[in-house]
Amino acid sequence: MSRSSLNIVLLVDSRSFGGIESHIANLALGLEQASHKVLIILMANYGEHPVFDVDPKLRTKTIKLSGGAVELYQTLSRLSIDVVHTHGYKAGIIGRFICRMLDKAVVSTFHAGERGTLKIRFYRWLDRISAKGTQCISVSQPIADELGVSSDVIQNFVEPAPLKTVSFRCNQLAFVGRFSHEKGPDHFLQVAEAMPEHIFSMYGAGPLFSSLDKSKPLNMCLLGQVPSMLPHWQEIKVLCITSRAEGLPLVALEAMAHGIPVVSYAVGGLPSLVDHGVNGWLVDEHQPAKFIETLQQVMALSPSRFKLISQNARKTILDRFSTTAVVPQIETVYRQALSHEVLAQPVK
Repeated sequence: MSRSSLNIVLLVDSRSFGGIESHIANLALGLEQASHKVLIILMANYGEHPVFDVDPKLRTKTIKLSGGAVELYQTLSRLSIDVVHTHGYKAGIIGRFICRMLDKAVVSTFHAGERGTLKIRFYRWLDRISAKGTQCISVSQPIADELGVSSDVIQNFVEPAPLKTVSFRCNQLAFVGRFSHEKGPDHFLQVAEAMPEHIFSMYGAGPLFSSLDKSKPLNMCLLGQVPSMLPHWQEIKVLCITSRAEGLPLVALEAMAHGIPVVSYAVGGLPSLVDHGVNGWLVDEHQPAKFIETLQQVMALSPSRFKLISQNARKTILDRFSTTAVVPQIETVYRQALSHEVLAQPVK
């Protein structure tokens, strides 16, 4: 198939900031850099979007629908589209059904590793079942193993931050993510309580915010949902990931791209990213005592040793998880989907 420019729709149902939204933003800009034409379709209009309306480059590529399947069908039918790329269970279930009706090539990415509520589990089951026969991407091997349908494992990626000198004056030990059970903010609180001599910061929002705010120790600050982490990375020394389940969290890639090492439970796709003792540190799943012990060892490292780990973290992103390394892999999946679509069309 020709390597010509493709017309690509990135389809999602989204009202807030999260890993999927960051992934789509990075993907849209990366595909544009590769000379493809990209349109982001939000299936429903929830007002100003904290990702796609804030960035002028993304805002011009984004359209918002009213939430109905008929409107989505009409929109996709009148656009010149080569591939529709769905993200999230709602976009996946509805988007694949409509693309099959319209004989349009479709690709679906599966991002989530956490189980969620019973309702969410049902929708994710339906998402997996309805993905049979579709070109699929999983962002980690554990997600691919659970999917039950064939998929390409293409891990998350980020645009590397400009090179900067690591400052050892930064002192925050940070949690960045949703304040919900699967992300393990309660474990992060336990770690902070056990290390009162250090400063712990939490960036994000979610259903556990109020309870965490009431029970947080004196050395912990809850900074809430911030529009962007860019001005805050320079204040963080180590990113702590205490999740009970994960895919491959973009926040870990973003931190490492800024030279910030990660201490994480060995969940989801994180063992494929973090090489223990080389570019970060892994802890056996769901054991706060071991997490505390590991973090204490990290904070006792010499500046020269910590700087080496920091440099290795950044190099990992540049070599394996950057836009230039990953977007061509996704482009290959698009062209495979288009090839299958052509083969599936009846001979006239």
